[in-house]
Amino acid sequence: MTMPSTIRRVPPRAWSDLSPHPGLLRAMLDLTQAEMATAFGVTVNTWARWERGELAIHPAYQLLMDFLEVRTDRDADRTAARLRAPGGVRNLW
Repeated sequence: MTMPSTIRRVPPRAWSDLSPHPGLLRAMLDLTQAEMATAFGVTVNTWARWERGELAIHPAYQLLMDFLEVRTDRDADRTAARLRAPGGVRNLW
């Protein structure tokens, strides 16, 4: 058995104790990365980097995700419909 000559290093997560995880939250709502990014007012690349743990999430966005998780637990379909509507997260209030 031969060992590989190079070892691929995975960068550490920028925010290791992330809760809820953006990818899991998005999956619970059955939304695409583009839909979530639009709803939050960020670029698709930013959302994808949050999901991969490459970019720390600003505390304001983290609070918004915490609130969204509670809303999703109560009624995921209604929450997803409101996020898809023009205005995104502003429709939750």
